[in-house]
Amino acid sequence: MEVEGKRCDVQENPSDDEEICLPSDTLQILKDFLAEKAREEETLEENWQLSQFWYDEETISTVAGACKEISTGKDFTIGLFSCPSLFEEVSKAAPNVYLFEYDERFLRKGKNCIFYDYTKGKDTENLRKFHEFFDLVIADPPFLSEECIARTSEILRHVAKSSGKIILCSGTVVTQWAEKYLQLKPCNFQPKHKRNLGNEFSSFANFNLDTFIRNQ
Repeated sequence: MEVEGKRCDVQENPSDDEEICLPSDTLQILKDFLAEKAREEETLEENWQLSQFWYDEETISTVAGACKEISTGKDFTIGLFSCPSLFEEVSKAAPNVYLFEYDERFLRKGKNCIFYDYTKGKDTENLRKFHEFFDLVIADPPFLSEECIARTSEILRHVAKSSGKIILCSGTVVTQWAEKYLQLKPCNFQPKHKRNLGNEFSSFANFNLDTFIRNQ
């Protein structure tokens, strides 16, 4: 009940007879604080030990916009591999988006978030059922090594449809391996991260990705 500009809430403990009365503005501040705390707890921080580096907001928005342009309808499927910071916005832009991620914190975000370890290859239970499943796959392998790019490439070829589109976001140093294992060409679009990294980053694709990128 409201009393002289105050909001009175009965305590949850039924044994307490007294009411807690707070001014309306104080109660609103408390609610805002609790809501912000809940949002912070929902936001997952980078784990550098897992080689995680989140994209900045512009990159996330740009990739999500490209996915929306590339998508051809409600049955279009997108697989995100080792790029969890894209999942939320890309899911808003396209109807069928799956995240494959090693960090188990992301598994609680829903049934479309699936545990994935690139070192196990394509013949795991989680990946076998996605053979030639995706119209578009986007990957940001955790390491800038030929071994990592080669193994990730094998998985991407396994899950992408024969006509599927592939986007690889990684350090510029992997250019030769992107060509060697996936026949991908460098694009003008350069992904950026929230934290400035020492390595120059590039994007690679088996189609003209830049035609779907706005504000370049």
